[in-house]
Amino acid sequence: MKKTLLTLFIILAGVVTATAKSDVELQKGSLKELKGSNAKVFVRWDYKNSTIEEKPVAAYLKERGAEWERDYPAELARAEKSFRERLNKKSKDVSTVTEESDADYIIVMKVKDFNYGQTALAVVVGFGSGDARLYGTMEIYKKGQKEPIAVLDVDGVHGNGYGSELRRETTYCDLADNLAKMIKKA
Repeated sequence: MKKTLLTLFIILAGVVTATAKSDVELQKGSLKELKGSNAKVFVRWDYKNSTIEEKPVAAYLKERGAEWERDYPAELARAEKSFRERLNKKSKDVSTVTEESDADYIIVMKVKDFNYGQTALAVVVGFGSGDARLYGTMEIYKKGQKEPIAVLDVDGVHGNGYGSELRRETTYCDLADNLAKMIKKA
């Protein structure tokens, strides 16, 4: 009986994974002009309308305590740096720059919500349950243009690890992996 249930669970997990929506999808436009371009991109992170676990950022941090309020800006800086480094490593088509004036393209990542997930659930159940998740919209602009060349829907990009900062970093790295793959396939 246990073998049958385990087999059924594995099959079900495979079906769910195979039919699952992608974490990052092209909403409009195209990434073709980035493919093989060796373009320099600057990434601007927009947290203006962002929430954490569907709560206003300030309220969430206050609930968690003074250490969270103090450490949050550094957490964001590390995660953003991890995104840049990972995109540079994974993409042969584009590379990131730290100064907007040096860029050919501007990526604006509008973070809608970040959910830290539940470490215990990830350890006990596995299969991505309990992972951190990132939601938002990524707009890619050619420098000097007002209309984006592409708009991507970021719908639950995964991240995991022990500790909130690592979970955010791995989520941002997964976002960079998704973007690199999408540009390569364009």
